[in-house]
Amino acid sequence: MEFVHFLELIFVVAVLLVIGIPLFGKLQFKKLVEAIDPDSDEYKHLLVRKEETLISIKELEFDLGAEKISEKDYQDLRIKLESEANQIIESLDQLEQARKKNKPTKAR
Repeated sequence: MEFVHFLELIFVVAVLLVIGIPLFGKLQFKKLVEAIDPDSDEYKHLLVRKEETLISIKELEFDLGAEKISEKDYQDLRIKLESEANQIIESLDQLEQARKKNKPTKAR
């Protein structure tokens, strides 16, 4: 009886190999660790920082509407946040232009 179970096990393993090798043999395994691209990291950081700044402006407007801050404080903080947002957007534009210059064009 145990010999029958052994044959069944061999048969199951053979079927799994016949089916599994073609399926998993075609997969391309990605590297676990990739080289760090400082420009890409800086770009992502600036995008996150831009979103945070825009959210801060919306929260500031909400605080003004809820009368949590004075109009003068609102104006001062709004000017500061808008200036920061403009600097971030300019940095993003510079990085995008640098990427376009360094990126080779594809021939059609």
